[in-house]
Amino acid sequence: MPEHDPPIKVLIIEDNPGDAKIITELFKDLKAGTGFALLFAETLESGTQVSARENPDIILLDLNLPDSYGPQTLERAKQVFPDKPIIIMTGFYEEHLGLNLIKKGAQDYLVKGKITGDWLAYSIKYSIERAKIENRMKLREAHLKEILEKTPDGVMVVRSDGRVLFANHGAEVIFGHRQEDLLRHQFSIDADTEKTTETELRRLDGKKIPLEVRAVELHWDAEPCRLVLLRDLSAVRMLERSRDEFISMVSHELRSPLTVVKEVLELVSDGTGGAVTERQGEILRIGLDNAARLNRLIDALLDITKIEAGVMPMYLSRTDLGGLVAKLAADYSLLAGEKKLTLTKDLPEAPLATYCDSEKLVQVLVNLLSNALKFTPEGGEVRLTLRPWEGEALFCVENSGPGIDPADIPRLFGKFAQLGGKAAAGQRGTGLGLAISKGIVEMHRGRIWVESQPGKGCKFYILLPVVPFEGAIREMVRREIELSGASRKYFCTVTLSMPAHLGGAGLAAKAEAFLKAGMRNAHAIVKRGETDFTLILSGADAKDGCRACAFLEKGLREIFGAATAEGGGRVFPLSYPADFSDEESFIKKLSEERARLTA
Repeated sequence: MPEHDPPIKVLIIEDNPGDAKIITELFKDLKAGTGFALLFAETLESGTQVSARENPDIILLDLNLPDSYGPQTLERAKQVFPDKPIIIMTGFYEEHLGLNLIKKGAQDYLVKGKITGDWLAYSIKYSIERAKIENRMKLREAHLKEILEKTPDGVMVVRSDGRVLFANHGAEVIFGHRQEDLLRHQFSIDADTEKTTETELRRLDGKKIPLEVRAVELHWDAEPCRLVLLRDLSAVRMLERSRDEFISMVSHELRSPLTVVKEVLELVSDGTGGAVTERQGEILRIGLDNAARLNRLIDALLDITKIEAGVMPMYLSRTDLGGLVAKLAADYSLLAGEKKLTLTKDLPEAPLATYCDSEKLVQVLVNLLSNALKFTPEGGEVRLTLRPWEGEALFCVENSGPGIDPADIPRLFGKFAQLGGKAAAGQRGTGLGLAISKGIVEMHRGRIWVESQPGKGCKFYILLPVVPFEGAIREMVRREIELSGASRKYFCTVTLSMPAHLGGAGLAAKAEAFLKAGMRNAHAIVKRGETDFTLILSGADAKDGCRACAFLEKGLREIFGAATAEGGGRVFPLSYPADFSDEESFIKKLSEERARLTA
């Protein structure tokens, strides 16, 4: 036999026997009348008892009962039947109350004397489904509210006049106020809907909270508002301080005593302190090798920390990439010969040059070439290739070694990765070389990857953009703007421009050496030609920029002598965000200043 849906249980709370009989007859007239089971009660109290016993699906409620009268009957019924849909049955004279009753929670209302059977059945089924939908919506709303309340970030809804309409627990923690207090006060923090900003909140208790602020437009109860998200950056700032302290500690507390230990071992090994036996010499060499390895590890730790923090200094200049690869191949040809390896190079016929940090690029290539020589067996081949590729420069370091397992490739550029073949004694690396290489390449807006199969060697590729001076300085300014944060923390650039005739007799080289030594706090130095430099000084305001200019001018006078008095060097600062707001406006301002000085 086919299964039928259980009948809909309808609890009719009506004290008038005549009206109750009419409603009963309406159900009997329905073709689907067997789909309803009718329950009756004459008072709200007795209806409560029937509901507890029979668990009806819906309530048909008369407003005027012996124990309750008028609209308050609905309010009491909602408390008694919190999860049940309620349909109000009203008299003719009460019809105007219908819409108000629905606003107060009734699913529908029916006017006595105008009810038909089909209308009644439709209203019951509609009200039940509508109640289910509303309950699901309430459940989702409760879940969303719970998520908002438990998220650690502050979430606020702010009207256009600054009035707070909603604030979660995270906002209470950030501001140090209860929700009721936040709703009474004006929201005074600038919240830009176009970008993320950073600011500092000073609470009434004197505590300063660094904040990241984001905002989007929305409508709240049909009113245009802003959804403001507040993130407490105190933990981030603490990590940054810890990072800076770590860099300082490694730079001074470890490197200094290590240098002393290394020098002492070298003095003893050289026989300065007396004759050294062969066995003692071997022990001392082990100590020196490990001291050198520890020093390399310290350098690598400092490099990877600076790269990850985005504060690795960059010294960019126009570099002949073909000449760089050729020199590298020449420098390592002897080592390759000693290992009975063939080292070849393949360079483009036309010159290929770009603005890059040549020392760091050499560091990357040396790391790849050293690994290739280290893991390629005797009689194998290592090949260096450079090619122009769709407006970029493509390097390849290829070897005929044992290759790399495909499962290891995703971890290859991670920190402390030691994968693949075995190195010779004394050649163990730090495990940071490829991670540093990847960071350096990405600092140049490039890409590095490897292609390899076990037993078929491997190819390490580097793809670097070929950019002119404007592209290089634009990228450095963009990086510094990102580092300065959405709070638009200041920094400045200092440009030193010297006439070409001062570049002779090694004076330009002396000026360059002076810049590197005297401006070590610069996040970037971009060299344009032989006598033009632009420095980026992080955290420096306009006054700091002027002091840097004075320092450079004094140094130039010492290098060039009387020539500087005749217009031999021009130095000018540009401050962010006072003089420019982004990299494009910086390029424009830089060109204007150059034109003004040369006019």
